[in-house]
Amino acid sequence: MKYNFDEVINRKNTQSSKWDNVGARVGNSNALPMWVADTDFRCPQPVVDAVKARAEHMIYGYPYTVQEFKEATINWIKKRHGWEIKPDWIVFATGIVPVFNTMIQAFTEVGDEVIIQRPVYHPFGFSIVDNDRVISDNSLIYENDQYRIDFEDLERRAASPKAKLMILCNPHNPVGRVWTKEDLLKISEICLRYNVILISDEIHSDLIFFGNKHIPVASLDERYAMNTVSCYAPSKTFNIAGLRGSGIVVPNPKLRKGLEEQFKKNRSIQQNVFALPAYIAAYNECEDYLEQLVPYLENNVDFLEHFLKTKMPKIKLVKPEGTYLMWLDCCEMGLSGDALADFFINKCLVAVNRGDGFGPEGANFVRLNIGCPQATLAQGLCQILEQYKIWEKSQAVQ
Repeated sequence: MKYNFDEVINRKNTQSSKWDNVGARVGNSNALPMWVADTDFRCPQPVVDAVKARAEHMIYGYPYTVQEFKEATINWIKKRHGWEIKPDWIVFATGIVPVFNTMIQAFTEVGDEVIIQRPVYHPFGFSIVDNDRVISDNSLIYENDQYRIDFEDLERRAASPKAKLMILCNPHNPVGRVWTKEDLLKISEICLRYNVILISDEIHSDLIFFGNKHIPVASLDERYAMNTVSCYAPSKTFNIAGLRGSGIVVPNPKLRKGLEEQFKKNRSIQQNVFALPAYIAAYNECEDYLEQLVPYLENNVDFLEHFLKTKMPKIKLVKPEGTYLMWLDCCEMGLSGDALADFFINKCLVAVNRGDGFGPEGANFVRLNIGCPQATLAQGLCQILEQYKIWEKSQAVQ
């Protein structure tokens, strides 16, 4: 089936957090929504058909996890990422963020340290602080317009007696890195050496660009697999985040038991009746959608990069290796924090995510979602350009 990602779909008045709640979330209801991580593309037709078929039954009682859920997960991960997993390893979750909280509760104590790599997806930090644990920030190093891991600092943090968990983001949100095999081997070895359990958030693992390759960290060695909880979901790939379905892969039976027991304690084991049909259809029938989506997103990346270089050179794209979330370097504008947010959200009327929301390292950055028709992307960029020119003139006068 041919998908038309250029189609502009009106999402207003659909209880969309991205479109209908933009004022409450970013502070200006008139801003063009290019922030939260869902796309403005239609879902794949087999997913729509599966949800419709379930809806037409007209009884929406409590569901339970069926074997097809595990089979779909196994087949997808093997085909797309080359990792063979076993049915017993897979746990259903209503989302990946609850897993962060659940693992923190199950395997750490109040006051323990959890390692993250800022700037990073903000719920990592929320999960740690909300559970009265301590953030251990192995900040990424930004140089030559790219990010890399500070392994010396990572080892020092992992060696702390209080360090119990590390949450890895691969591909990394928001900086767009797809970590290499060498990176993942080093991370895994350090975590294993110091008995730090590794949680690997791989929710964007299908959205890989420009010849890069996603490697499931737990696939590298059985020893690493036994120390790792890997988190997957079709939500970003197929734009079904609102249906709340994720597959958590836990080869270690002790860790898996701890995760499941904590889910029960939290009473967070119920699922959406539409989640499983959509999840199974996405992984079993929608690879053609992904094969068309990735080049479209790559073209959006190229469009954005060219636009910035030729028209707004003081805003730089940190070239992504994966994800549709773009990390824009605004350091040369001399704006940060509130001033930078005000420029984009209130002057340009483009709703972006503030960079400092991903950690203090992001104060001079913003995150821009390009998971949209190119016409929407162009509209947002033109709105930014109009205000950029005004800002540029103000700088010339000074």
